[in-house]
Amino acid sequence: MDSAKRASSIIPRAILGGNNFIVLASSAITTGILSHFIHHYRARGTHLVYQEVIAVVTLFIYLFAMFLPALKSYRGYLLPLNLALSYLWLTSLIFSSQDYSGHRCYYNSPPLVNRCGLKHTVQAFNIIGFVALLGNSITEGLMWARHRGSQPLGGDVEKDRPLTSAAERAGLPIGANGDGQRHAAV
Repeated sequence: MDSAKRASSIIPRAILGGNNFIVLASSAITTGILSHFIHHYRARGTHLVYQEVIAVVTLFIYLFAMFLPALKSYRGYLLPLNLALSYLWLTSLIFSSQDYSGHRCYYNSPPLVNRCGLKHTVQAFNIIGFVALLGNSITEGLMWARHRGSQPLGGDVEKDRPLTSAAERAGLPIGANGDGQRHAAV
């Protein structure tokens, strides 16, 4: 394998590994803060629970996905999962922006809790997680397209059917059913 081909394989994998680490860290931090809110405060809104569930599911998945770019046979198979998670994190980002932006921080999720620093941290890591997942989707899409582009679309034509039959090589006319037999005219 020449160095250019190896570099074109290593660079997307390194980007994917870095993005996977950012997603893992972002989901771990978001999970920790939101778990703190759920544990210490009785009032939990649906936005808080949704954000917690998405962060925990992402954390679980990316504990394993962290190591996939290191495998030589990995070709971007998590593209559908990354697309789905990026939309879920976008929704989580919208929820946190609705709840914590402006002067609404004190009154939302959990209400009457003056922990705006932690709430803005959740919002910031929702942005970071979403951007990293979007980068993962783009990188995995390029890896998938590159892998699909190197594969032939159909099977090997030469192995599927010979170009000429034995009857054609012998000079016999091909019958209506293609069996190479001479048919007697009646």
